[in-house]
Amino acid sequence: MKVMDLFAGCGGFSYGFSKSGFEVVSFVELWQPAINTFLKNHPNAKHLGYDITRIKNEDIEKYKGKIDFIIGGPPCQGFSMAGKRNPKDKRNQLYKEFLRFVKIINPEIVVMENVKGVLSMQDTDNERIINKIINEFIKNNYFVCYKLLNSSDYGVPQNRERVVIIAKKLDLFPKENNTRINVIDSLRDLPYEENNLNGHLLFNTTKEITERIRNLNHGERLASKYNFSRQRIHPDRPSPTVSTKPLFIHPVYDRLLTPRELARIQSFPDSFEFTGSKTAMVKQVGNAVPPLMAEAIATTLRRKVQCE
Repeated sequence: MKVMDLFAGCGGFSYGFSKSGFEVVSFVELWQPAINTFLKNHPNAKHLGYDITRIKNEDIEKYKGKIDFIIGGPPCQGFSMAGKRNPKDKRNQLYKEFLRFVKIINPEIVVMENVKGVLSMQDTDNERIINKIINEFIKNNYFVCYKLLNSSDYGVPQNRERVVIIAKKLDLFPKENNTRINVIDSLRDLPYEENNLNGHLLFNTTKEITERIRNLNHGERLASKYNFSRQRIHPDRPSPTVSTKPLFIHPVYDRLLTPRELARIQSFPDSFEFTGSKTAMVKQVGNAVPPLMAEAIATTLRRKVQCE
């Protein structure tokens, strides 16, 4: 596994990773004495630059697909409880450079280290910096956790508290199957009339409303100025989001969808039985997570857990 170390200092972080079997291939550091020490102990690592803000995106992109881990600790003096904790301290913004590398290289895992004060430090806009860091990781499809560690708990004869943030590319969400089911495919075998299928119950409408429904084209609503007015849904598309009220008109028949038809659109099988009144059934259907989506999530998670 190949590692890049940002704000590397003399290389303590990298040395720990190399002792664990990782290959440190590159680093960024500003101070020459620290650079000399880093190269003394990691002679095969490449020094990418002194000032991280001056390293161009195109030079970073050369490492995309070649780095498994990015590690490092952006300057902490501006966050330290022992310092002035001035939100305008320019060093406070260098975490953004760290995140720039992450966004471009897209490594499998990121480990960021900093002082305890980063947990409470606010930026110039009064938002906590730790929240900005986490949100940026999430935007780039990482799962994130952080914890305050004390080095004395790991065999180090020193009480040294540091926040460690770990962000991992962990694809827990199911892949899209790219099979779109349209409304009519899910409803075509259900008749106009009620039958003994659970929930296939008609809603009563007045003659006036029925006549107005008869004149509706697909996508049109009974009252166009209201977003939630009853509408005739398209037969050859997925339906709009099913709500807790009977708002959809059948694409072919001149009536509202039955609770069972709405359940079909939510991917409930006919063997799933609903109880209560028609309106209670519709509310239950509208509040539910579609079973097929739930199954896809569960199957993906089961595979991940079994792999672990």
